[in-house]
Amino acid sequence: MCAYTAPDDGDIVVRQETREGKDVYILHTARGADQYLLRTREEAVAQAVTFAKRQGVRAWLCGETYDFVLLNDSPRVESV
Repeated sequence: MCAYTAPDDGDIVVRQETREGKDVYILHTARGADQYLLRTREEAVAQAVTFAKRQGVRAWLCGETYDFVLLNDSPRVESV
């Protein structure tokens, strides 16, 4: 069994930031630009897992120290 420690290109990442004194959660693809801003961690994680399953990639939560926690391990979809 392979232990994943960081996202691959195309995986979905949830990152927490503080903006104007409030926590927000940013969704983006690994190595990509920010795509969605959500107000709650639960909402961000749910969206990330849904997107990852749909795309056949993994979803990750990025901690404050840039450590990554795997949220799901969807099977990879090979492009043709």
